[in-house]
Amino acid sequence: MKNIILITFLFFIYNCGYTSVYNPKNIDFQISVKEVQGDRGMNNLIKNELRLYSNKKSTNIYNIKVNTNYKKDTLTKNSSGIITDYSLSVISVFVINFNENTEIVKFEENINIKNQADTFEQKIYEENIKRNFASSIRRKLISKILSINDN
Repeated sequence: MKNIILITFLFFIYNCGYTSVYNPKNIDFQISVKEVQGDRGMNNLIKNELRLYSNKKSTNIYNIKVNTNYKKDTLTKNSSGIITDYSLSVISVFVINFNENTEIVKFEENINIKNQADTFEQKIYEENIKRNFASSIRRKLISKILSINDN
């Protein structure tokens, strides 16, 4: 009985007409990153994310300049002076040029994390957070570009 309900549910979900807003097949614009400044690692992650959502055949070309500032700050230390909490933050400023119009947008992402005893695990965790920041910034930028494109 459970299997029949599950199959019926999946059938209705599959046929409900849902399509992703960020489906790369539906995008009719090209993103050209002309200039990058700031943190090299974050800029590379953001450029790679944007490359996925750029239609090379489109005539709607958005020229973008990127400036990122990534910071890792100490929040707290224990009684022996060992860091226990960090704050990771990134501020990205985009200058978007499209059809002789210029728009400047700024996105901020931040998170507080605990320090781990294993430095290798800590580094992997921070890299995952950086990738998540880049993905979030890309989603926000694509949404902004789509809203510009609607105007």
